[in-house]
Amino acid sequence: MKRSGEVDTEMDDEMQPEYDLSKAVPGYTAFRIGEDPSDEASVEQFWIGLGFEVERITEPALRFSKAPDFLLRRHGTAVAVCEVKSMGEFDYTVKVNHADGSFTETQHNWRESNRERVLHRADRAMGQLSYWNGDHALVNILAFVNHDPRVRSEEIAAALREMKGIDATFWFDAKGNSLEPVPVVVASEAGRQWLEGTMNLLLETRLKQASAA
Repeated sequence: MKRSGEVDTEMDDEMQPEYDLSKAVPGYTAFRIGEDPSDEASVEQFWIGLGFEVERITEPALRFSKAPDFLLRRHGTAVAVCEVKSMGEFDYTVKVNHADGSFTETQHNWRESNRERVLHRADRAMGQLSYWNGDHALVNILAFVNHDPRVRSEEIAAALREMKGIDATFWFDAKGNSLEPVPVVVASEAGRQWLEGTMNLLLETRLKQASAA
């Protein structure tokens, strides 16, 4: 596991931004819709509400950090790392500026199917979690915030359970900036044991900590 003061100074391809828009055509502006600070703040408050101490992970020496978002502690002891991924109805918007000063905008996705869109984000999260928690000493958690009403967790749950580098996915459906207060937890049997044993979470009692029961 990497510590807060440890930084990898070597840059590699995986440290680059998720999408390379450096070769954009003049007159076109692309806005990436991906990492959402509001969602990250909501997920942070979710963990705090369950009694965890939440430390935001930063790598100031790197321009593009691959570290996950949060380190979770319980009674001062690190127990998990958490990466937040958000998904709206579209992944990015392209704005086309016209000679008369007007513009048009079109919205697009990087992957064709909703399943591919979710799993692409999960795959990137898995890489970030493994990067920071390489020895798997802590629980690896993906907090997935879904803003697309067409996408349902049960359609993708089986594939998420099979992702070896993610112990559990906490799936939050969202409306605007509001997240459902109780997420759907997608985890294998081994992942559930991690959550209940290491993090002391009782999944059947709406994620209340055992110590508060």
